[in-house]
Amino acid sequence: MRASLMDVKVQNLVARIRGAGALLVLAAVQYAALEYVAAAAWHNPSYNYAVDFISDLGNPVPGDVFQGRLVDSPLHLVMDTAFIAQGALFIAAGVLLLAAVNAGRFRRALLGLAIAHGVGVILVGFCHESSAALHNGVIVVHSIGAAATIIAGNVLPILVGTGGAALGAPRWLRAAGTALGVLGLAAFVLLQADRPLYDSYGGVPERIAVYTILAFELLLGGILLIRPPRQRTLPSVPNSPERLAS
Repeated sequence: MRASLMDVKVQNLVARIRGAGALLVLAAVQYAALEYVAAAAWHNPSYNYAVDFISDLGNPVPGDVFQGRLVDSPLHLVMDTAFIAQGALFIAAGVLLLAAVNAGRFRRALLGLAIAHGVGVILVGFCHESSAALHNGVIVVHSIGAAATIIAGNVLPILVGTGGAALGAPRWLRAAGTALGVLGLAAFVLLQADRPLYDSYGGVPERIAVYTILAFELLLGGILLIRPPRQRTLPSVPNSPERLAS
């Protein structure tokens, strides 16, 4: 009877881990797909991934001039939906993964970063960039949300890279997480520090800083969905086995 109960709890844990993986993959795929759809609808002139910013796609004001860029995104609701969905799915995945982590500090850091990233990108989806936002102060909320999105979203892969043993993450995933997080943060710092780059080709470092997060979502989500890490102690099951069947 006791062994049967343990088996059920192990199966539930594996289901939660795979569920988190599915949410991470979905978050990355929907974001990239909806961004492409919103960008494809932009005309006069066409959307430029190297020059224009991601938030330009969520600007709801037709023909707006923001920081010298002509912004006209007819499918701004599509991009804002991608922002909000990314945040909600990321937080949900973080909550599901908590059951797989035994180390208390790592659990708290993982959840905190997931919430910071998720709330940040949701704020970006609701508090749009626009010339009006510059005057009414909403741009401050938008900027805080964008910074939280990028910083927390890139620190989390570094956290998994440096402390991922508590999650049972394989070494290659930890190395990839660290590399992606460092690259994303470096791109963000470059974007803020180099004003001429910001004004000319700011879309490049911004996208690097965001796409590193999407890449890690796909990597971590894929490994959790297809083959949950084997080495893991179940925090909720006393005297639990050290290995989980994948």
